[in-house]
Amino acid sequence: MTPTVSHVTHSFRRQVRRFEPAFYIAPAFIVLAIVLGYPLSYAAWLSFHQWTLRTFKQGIPFIGFQNYTDLFSNPDFLNSIRITFTFVILAITFEFILGMGLALLLRQELRGKGLFRSMILLPMMCTNVVIGLMWRLLLNYQYGLVNYYIGRLGILPVEWLSSPKVAMTSVVMVDVWNTTSFVALMLLAGLQSLPEEPFEAARIDGASDVQAFYYLTLPLLRPIILVALLWRFIDTFRIFDVIYLLTAGGPARVTETVSIYVYRYGFQSFNLGVAAASSFIMLMIMLIIAGFLARSIGQQE
Repeated sequence: MTPTVSHVTHSFRRQVRRFEPAFYIAPAFIVLAIVLGYPLSYAAWLSFHQWTLRTFKQGIPFIGFQNYTDLFSNPDFLNSIRITFTFVILAITFEFILGMGLALLLRQELRGKGLFRSMILLPMMCTNVVIGLMWRLLLNYQYGLVNYYIGRLGILPVEWLSSPKVAMTSVVMVDVWNTTSFVALMLLAGLQSLPEEPFEAARIDGASDVQAFYYLTLPLLRPIILVALLWRFIDTFRIFDVIYLLTAGGPARVTETVSIYVYRYGFQSFNLGVAAASSFIMLMIMLIIAGFLARSIGQQE
């Protein structure tokens, strides 16, 4: 039987409705492709060429993977990767522990809980530039308030930002102060969404609070934990402004992350080929680890 005109029209409209959401989001994707596509493509092109301030007028020769091979034999770059992972692991570990504690505390029925929630949001309301400058003044060796108050307690002043032994601790402390509230709010939202039935059954069976937390809360909260870790990993791995304002990668490069290494080669040495290659290595590391975390989130869901 030959299909009628109305049937064909209805089938066509149904197909159009299937692709209708794509038409709505297409302009945004086109704008993103234009804004991000050209810089990324040009950076990828630079990573395979030699571009320096002294020689670019004579030409930009193609050198293949030489920038990448030179980076993996450069002890400064390898040290920046080690420093970056050290910073990421320390910061995220403390942020998760403190954030979980705050989330469990805010879940309880406490007087003034709303005010306390508002107060822990204050660090998130400040820009990173303000946070970096503020803590640089607070941790100043001679005039900082931190050394002033610990001096009142009889403790000798500490070279928070100028000592290679203490600088990484100071940078991690500032990042933990800045973003623990974000982790706490994400975990609090996850805690409030958990079902009550398993916990009631555990209480009836005589499980303690520690057992309920370990065997029920953590497994049920695992997808939210992975999301929080994913967001914090991406944000922490590429951090630049706060560390640059605090220490500029020093002293003795003990806080020089990959971002600061890229800045040093790109905007101080003007070796854009090396800077582009190191930024793409940084991007690939982020994509691999973020993809692993995202896959774990999908498996949990």
